[in-house]
Amino acid sequence: MRLWTFQPETVYDILIQDGVFHCDEAKSENIVEYGFDKAYGWLAAEMKKRIGAPPRGIKYPIWAWHTINWKHSKPDLRMREFYFSEPMLCIEIEMPDNEVLLSNEDSWHIVLNDSYYSDSEEDWENYESFPLLKQEKTKDASWRKIFDIVPYENEWVCKGRYIQATFWELKKESIVSVRKVKPKYR
Repeated sequence: MRLWTFQPETVYDILIQDGVFHCDEAKSENIVEYGFDKAYGWLAAEMKKRIGAPPRGIKYPIWAWHTINWKHSKPDLRMREFYFSEPMLCIEIEMPDNEVLLSNEDSWHIVLNDSYYSDSEEDWENYESFPLLKQEKTKDASWRKIFDIVPYENEWVCKGRYIQATFWELKKESIVSVRKVKPKYR
């Protein structure tokens, strides 16, 4: 499976030197600064069920792009999604399908925000009428919908426009190409 991951040059240096790179949770601003450890923990648990356990000592995945704006192709670095405040590398990789979990990037924000994934306004209204305990169970179960990546869009839901990939480790031999991405500001 062809994927594209954006990483700082320091990650690339580790990858070249050690032959493999894993997420270092202490250096992940999404976990340390933004407090997304609950959402990341949930995703890691789903990865264990769907693609297997991580290497020993690894808790969180590495992220990459699979599909951007409905297309599975090399990212257009002129897009606003790829504006970074520091130099980055776009590393094109080839990964075995069974080592990757794909999910809807737009829907992932529902998990990050600890919200309920509803399919319609009526579905949302039903959810709001539930007692709190049932809401919590229903919310957690609804998050699994992020793994439905079949393209679909209506006024309430968009699936498959942006598909992200998560995997446990990035190996040097997976590298296809590397492009430098200069800092840009939004």
